[in-house]
Amino acid sequence: MISTLARWMILAALGLAAPAQEPKDDESLRIEGAVACLSIEGFEDYEILPDAELTSDDKLLVYYLPKNYKSVAGKGGFVAHFTQDGQVRAAGKKKVLLRKAKLLDYEASSRTHPENVFIRNTFSLKGLPSGDYEYDVILRDENAPKEQGTVTASVKFRIVPAKLPEPEKGSE
Repeated sequence: MISTLARWMILAALGLAAPAQEPKDDESLRIEGAVACLSIEGFEDYEILPDAELTSDDKLLVYYLPKNYKSVAGKGGFVAHFTQDGQVRAAGKKKVLLRKAKLLDYEASSRTHPENVFIRNTFSLKGLPSGDYEYDVILRDENAPKEQGTVTASVKFRIVPAKLPEPEKGSE
């Protein structure tokens, strides 16, 4: 199995993963390795979407790792609490074309500080024409102070026309 560092280096070189965000300090919430996927099975177990290409009928499947999040004592252990919004923009543009607020509300709990937390979500691309786009992950750590608890990462992807099946020979 490829190490996590090697995987991120390959993805970054291919332009398929958002670069790991440099924290302002050691305490800043950040997102590592946001990437478009074909499938996600679990922590660091996913299949990358080749060339990050989809049709507008597909749903964008995204995987990423939140880092430097806060956990608080709860029933029987500790809880990390995340909410997320998602939005799509044309590549390099600021205007938001599609947006979904409260796309995710997730709590991870364990007896100690929750580790190996990954987040996956899907986003409908209905109505978008062919072209290059960016999906913005807007993640909030609900346990952190407001000024430290929000971070954004972008995932690049491309919408391509749907391919029609070729007619079978002899079926004319």
